[in-house]
Amino acid sequence: MKKRNIIAASVLTVTMLMTACGSNAGSTAAESNESKSGAGTENTDTSTAEADNAPAEEGNSTSGEVVEIVYTARGNADEIKVYQQAVDAFNEAQSGVHVTFEASPSDGYNQSLITQLAGGTAADVIFVEDTIINQLIKNGTIANLEDFMATESSYAKIEDFDETVLNATRTEDGIWGLSVDCNPMVLYYSPAMFEELNIEDPQELFANGEWSWDKFDEICTTLKENGKYGMVQGGDNIRLYNWVFGNGGSVWDGDTYKFDDKAREAFHYVCDRIQDGRFVYGGTLPDGQGEDAMFMSKQAGFIAAGRWLTKTFHDEGIDFDYIPYPSKSGEQYSPAQICLGFLCVNAKSEHLEEAMQFLTYYCGTPGQAARITGVGTSVPSVKTLDDMLIESEVPAHLDHILKVRATGWASGTDVAKDTMFAGFADATKSVFEEAYVNGADPDEVIEKVEAKAAEVVAENQ
Repeated sequence: MKKRNIIAASVLTVTMLMTACGSNAGSTAAESNESKSGAGTENTDTSTAEADNAPAEEGNSTSGEVVEIVYTARGNADEIKVYQQAVDAFNEAQSGVHVTFEASPSDGYNQSLITQLAGGTAADVIFVEDTIINQLIKNGTIANLEDFMATESSYAKIEDFDETVLNATRTEDGIWGLSVDCNPMVLYYSPAMFEELNIEDPQELFANGEWSWDKFDEICTTLKENGKYGMVQGGDNIRLYNWVFGNGGSVWDGDTYKFDDKAREAFHYVCDRIQDGRFVYGGTLPDGQGEDAMFMSKQAGFIAAGRWLTKTFHDEGIDFDYIPYPSKSGEQYSPAQICLGFLCVNAKSEHLEEAMQFLTYYCGTPGQAARITGVGTSVPSVKTLDDMLIESEVPAHLDHILKVRATGWASGTDVAKDTMFAGFADATKSVFEEAYVNGADPDEVIEKVEAKAAEVVAENQ
């Protein structure tokens, strides 16, 4: 293909906002998707950044034909609009490849994707959740990006990303996907509601090093006394781990799923509050009554999410702000999960190079600059674009989510290996629910869940 310099300014014509990277149980909105060191606010000239990251353009083939590839992802209505805008930006930026976006239903997306990849019918470029990325790496249905990223045709380089963002998709053999963005987990709360109920300001408590489990309990008790739930405890294991790591605990010892004493204490903390009504377990909410709806209707004081709810709440005029998870001791920015979703290339694609070119555009500086502007639904995973987020000034304490990104953890890494083993999340979640839903003894549940985890790990060897 003939090559010419790309006009980086075309990226700036995109005004739609960035999307969330994943999904979590207990919410009606699609959710997801980290930076090990990048919580800074370095000024960024995005036009220069785009030019520096733009490869030579792939022109039309010698036959004059344009290579057609298909990209598929699931998402809510706002997200799908953003996906299409980013696809349009890529199509306008070069003339040799044309991408068609096909939205897929969220229900059953993962299983459908696994089946399509195995059968050779999947799209060229696919959105992959962190819950199945390791399964696809192991079964060889997604392509290795590492060699392509070292070429001039790639819009992104490995050094554009912090190691923490790559860890979940990187093996000793290569890189199998790039994060489309990221979503550090924070708590949402309503300052106006708290002021109305004469509840202490979480921001002041945090600033004073007093944002502890004890203070959180006091607030949740007040909320309960006023007919509300203090916290919606999400229905997936990762929401439990945020409490574990906030207590300095661990759940993995090598490849053995093992709760240490501090992890056990955190599990008791969560279970006790579900049983006394200060928390409500997200898995028991009625259909259509997700945690976002609970928050919007002022039935719950705190919900846990990434930035994916921010645009909706802002557009609907919902009062909210961010606050990190409390730690037992009041330590600031204890580790919380960074949700990641990835773009991968179908290993059976007939146009591997063109698919990788689009993928690196979408996940690299040009694509993320086009999608993370203003009040969006996610946080950049490339290192240089924080200012684009900060300029939105929504919510008031936006800086919390960037600092959580710097101290957080990702599924598929050593501290949370759940996604490395197919079927692990569902198998262990069903055991945890014996405590959440039925009130079973937490210590007995931990014994059962460790045994179930050992079975799943053995099946994956």
